[in-house]
Amino acid sequence: MRRFKFRPLERWLKHWQPPARTSSTMGSYQRWQQQFFDQRLRLLIGLILMVTVSITLYEVCLSIAVPTLIRADDYVVNVLTGLPCLIALGLQKTAWGKRKPGVIFWGVSAMVTLTLWGQGVASDGLDGDDVGLWTLMFLAQSTLVPVRWKLHLGSQLTLLIPLTLAIAITFFSTGSRASQQALIIETVPVYIYLIWVCIIADLSVYLYERLRYNEFEARQSVQTFLHAVSHDLRNPVTGSQLLIKTLLDQPGDTIAIPRVLLEQMLQGGDRQLTLINSLLEVHKNNLKGIVLQAQPVHLHSLIESLCQELTPLLKDAQISVHNQLDSNLPAVYGDSTQLWRVFQNLVINALHHNPPGITVWIDAIVMTSNEQPHVYCTVRDNGVGMTTDQCTQLFNLYTQGVYRRRHLSLGLGLHIAQQIVNAHGGSIGVESAVDQGSKFWLTLPMEPNLLHPALP
Repeated sequence: MRRFKFRPLERWLKHWQPPARTSSTMGSYQRWQQQFFDQRLRLLIGLILMVTVSITLYEVCLSIAVPTLIRADDYVVNVLTGLPCLIALGLQKTAWGKRKPGVIFWGVSAMVTLTLWGQGVASDGLDGDDVGLWTLMFLAQSTLVPVRWKLHLGSQLTLLIPLTLAIAITFFSTGSRASQQALIIETVPVYIYLIWVCIIADLSVYLYERLRYNEFEARQSVQTFLHAVSHDLRNPVTGSQLLIKTLLDQPGDTIAIPRVLLEQMLQGGDRQLTLINSLLEVHKNNLKGIVLQAQPVHLHSLIESLCQELTPLLKDAQISVHNQLDSNLPAVYGDSTQLWRVFQNLVINALHHNPPGITVWIDAIVMTSNEQPHVYCTVRDNGVGMTTDQCTQLFNLYTQGVYRRRHLSLGLGLHIAQQIVNAHGGSIGVESAVDQGSKFWLTLPMEPNLLHPALP
């Protein structure tokens, strides 16, 4: 019996999952975030200071006109609000402040909100003005400093935790049932309102951070793409141009072209066409998905045919491949042509990114996960291996290995392999360590209803 899955909830949770973060993009994003946070924090503190000064000036004018309306503790609250802002502006210029801007953010927020709370408690209860000022504070934070949502949550909890304790203590210490009911009627709606203000503020910061990171990720992809295109697609064109210029240097209107030169030009054109087709295929798969011609596929026969076809190439590279699949392994359900491309890509990847003389082992076993049988395949080598950071980025677009033998590549092969495996309803990954080889693994379904051919 299969586990029931609520698909709409899964899709909703997947939408809110943070994107996978690569170290190259993360470094530039963190530098931007630090600079942005520092500048916006200064703006927030300055705004709080200006609001405090304007309120103080208003109270001074009001005390002159109607002396009985303004109390001395009002000025104390203004001082306790404005003084931390002045201190924070000074700390921001110090070396400590540049290292700990989050502490300054939290300290200013805590002083403002807790000062207002203390004034409300001292004046025998909270009123709408206090809640309004808290709302203004939290929304100003999320609007002016829309990064580091966890820090925003921490500053809000600094107020919400003591406020919750105070409400609970007041409720249980009040012996009268009428007083308890009055407390619930007057306090709980305001408390719920404040909770939702905090949720909305944190959610806006979280979504802004995701948007900005995706922008950095897209910018990084464009830069990598331009580098790959300028390097790999330009090489065949440059080679063909050099050959043509060499021929044009010969005298006369009719030029004799050696066959070897024509073969070199044809090979260069073929390589360029292959790279362009791979590039177009990746983006087509992302937009429209992969259409599978699914049927039972016997992996042992598929790998055996693949090894025979690649024998000349593997022999030239001094690489041996061992098919360790059991001939009685149950068939998987998928597209044999697309699965051929996946395993071919993994073997060719081992060839291109390792020195001569390595060995590649291909194996597969039947596994059951959540009562859904699938085949777990591995392509393992004893080559140079990779770092953890390289493993996390390996299936991204335009990612290429550090060790590259002489070949042209845009770094699309493993990304295409991932698209194909995902379309089959499976998953693909890699485990590796430096100088300890690499193991690529993938799962393939044994039942037709596990396929997701519409998904890229």
